[in-house]
Amino acid sequence: MSTPDDAVAAGNRTSLTDSGLISRAAGALNPQEVSAGFWVGDVGAAVEAEDGQVFTGACIGGHLSVCAELGAVSQLVASTAPTITRIVAVWRDPADGALHIIPPCGRCRELLRVISQRNLEATVILGPGHTTTLRDLLPVPGWHAERVDPETT
Repeated sequence: MSTPDDAVAAGNRTSLTDSGLISRAAGALNPQEVSAGFWVGDVGAAVEAEDGQVFTGACIGGHLSVCAELGAVSQLVASTAPTITRIVAVWRDPADGALHIIPPCGRCRELLRVISQRNLEATVILGPGHTTTLRDLLPVPGWHAERVDPETT
């Protein structure tokens, strides 16, 4: 079960480094092949709320496609405001045990934008020392429609 960071829950906001947030995401990993080619828990995510709480989630893969970020965000909105300051997702290669940081998919990016426009300024951790904003991952966020002049088509 995902829970807020204990120090924050006790009222002591702590400053968690990017490495610390990556570690929290890695802690959510619990890879299990539940049937041929169908994995759960092989991607973990951590989101940091504006108030400093950290929430984690693990994916339910395969055809269900419930992303780890969605699990973490579900815990976030059940506990506090839906605005985040940072997010990271990780996957551990079963072949060599290497931890990889992966960006949120398009659906997760759009979900984060929809639940709070302020999330566009959230930091997305893409690797050690490599970050960007959600805005940069969504260069044309929201419903984009341009009128087409029938005479030019």
